[in-house]
Amino acid sequence: MHALLIILFMMVIGALIGGVTNVIAVRMLFHPFKTYYIFGKRVPFTPGLIPKRREEIASKIGQVIEEHLLTEEVIYAKLNAPTSRTAIEALIKEQIYKLKSDNLTIQDILTRLDIKDTQLINDKAVDLISTKLNQYYQSNYNEKLVDLLPTEVEQLLDDKVAHLHELLFERAYIYLNSEKGSQDISSMLETFFNEKGKIVGMLQMFMSKESIAERIQSELIRLTGHPKAKAIASKIINNEYDNLKQQQLNEVLDDDKFEGMQSSVSTLIVNYLNIDKQVNTPIHQLMPDFINYLEHSVSAKLTNVIIDNICRHITPIMQKINLSGMVEQQINTFDLDYIERLIIDIANKELKLIMLLGFILGGIIGALQGVIAIFV
Repeated sequence: MHALLIILFMMVIGALIGGVTNVIAVRMLFHPFKTYYIFGKRVPFTPGLIPKRREEIASKIGQVIEEHLLTEEVIYAKLNAPTSRTAIEALIKEQIYKLKSDNLTIQDILTRLDIKDTQLINDKAVDLISTKLNQYYQSNYNEKLVDLLPTEVEQLLDDKVAHLHELLFERAYIYLNSEKGSQDISSMLETFFNEKGKIVGMLQMFMSKESIAERIQSELIRLTGHPKAKAIASKIINNEYDNLKQQQLNEVLDDDKFEGMQSSVSTLIVNYLNIDKQVNTPIHQLMPDFINYLEHSVSAKLTNVIIDNICRHITPIMQKINLSGMVEQQINTFDLDYIERLIIDIANKELKLIMLLGFILGGIIGALQGVIAIFV
């Protein structure tokens, strides 16, 4: 019985020594937080391991994260993963949908940029258009009109001019057959007779003014349908049109004329654009086709552009971010109490097992010592 008590006593003492030693060892990882001195001599094991090695630990953690966890290869692979692409595209579509659902206007965007005066936009637009007009005029000052006209516009004008004589003769026919045309011919004939006096008065001995006017009107109407008259008119119009196209811009529009029209044309264009109305119209109403294009076509392309550009610039981005330095700096700003709680929360189960192992090993060693003590 005495031997059993000795073994149990030694086991309890050993367990207490082993367990308390491990508890103290775990506590000494964090405590004390600062160095203590007695008679000018530093007390051993102060501060604790983590407070003492805090900067080194922070540096190593940052290095591990940068070199082994958040590497360029890992980020590249993650960005190119189907889940990441789907998430980015979904986010882009969500923003496009908000353009429609929130009735966002250009004015809303300008307000967020602290631009509230739309008159300022009008003035800037007038200045911009005026500047562009001046740049175009100065750079094409000596160019021929035919070289400045877009091909489509030139073809359209050529087609219109080619049929212009027919339009003129058609309108002339309508006018000459109208009551207004008859009255104008009679009026001009009356003026002609009054100016010529006796010389043409002899005509009235053979024909009345009315019959002369009717005869002139009849001949003019017949002339509007005469092929030769049309051919002559067509040739004259085409010659003038060809001459006009061969003229230089400064011959048609000199500096004085351009300066006179520059401001008025710019203002006219801005007024036609009606910027005040446009900026207060929801973007999805202002540009419905563009919004639909964004929603159905651009989202996937924009996702690829974003991912490709990030992947292409991962190296300089990582260098500028300095991930290891950022992690090190952040850890060094933490309070030691917070670091202690953080580590305990992460490794609480393992730390308890270490302390329990101390009790168990201490108990086993104590029991062995008790057995040895009995036989020795």
